[in-house]
Amino acid sequence: MKHPIEKRSDRVMRYFTPELYQQFNSPDDEAADLANAAWERAIRDYRQHLKSIRHKLPPEVQSLADLCLHDAEVLGFDEKVQSTVAESKQLGGVSPWQSVAILCLRQQETLYVLLYMLSDRTRAHPPVENWQFSGERRHWLYDELDLWTNQRERFLHRILLSDGRVLEIPFLSAIVSVIPLPAVNEASLSKRSSSRSSAAGWN
Repeated sequence: MKHPIEKRSDRVMRYFTPELYQQFNSPDDEAADLANAAWERAIRDYRQHLKSIRHKLPPEVQSLADLCLHDAEVLGFDEKVQSTVAESKQLGGVSPWQSVAILCLRQQETLYVLLYMLSDRTRAHPPVENWQFSGERRHWLYDELDLWTNQRERFLHRILLSDGRVLEIPFLSAIVSVIPLPAVNEASLSKRSSSRSSAAGWN
């Protein structure tokens, strides 16, 4: 399904911003050196922020926060929204877990399936102007986990992808599945990944 593309708001990512990521990878040595110091501060500040809210995170959300998925390939993303009262009654009543999102990633020989019980629609923010990195074979770059609107039982996951888009996932709970993969042919996997991404509405 197609996912809402939001107009870019200032600083969707609070710490690992696309602008800082571009500067960090600049061919200009002076600019890259300045960005390196800023990047180290961003890492430190985000770790401090995560530590400050950790006591408000249930164990399953702590597990999500502890994942290191840098450079994991995005195999697919989909969202199922339960939006009408009629549909809710078919499930036996209104439930906050009627809407879900599933994000599938591959990191080396491991498959990660992230299942989110949504509290609102997901949002995809477009790349910043002059984003210089390829959008092919999308990868997870950096993420930030936060409380959503300062509510104890609602959370927000922001993910910067290699095509420059930022995915925002507001959620109530999450399940992380980790699946070891057998060795596969890389060319075949890339072809299947491209087909799945297209079918999931990424293009």
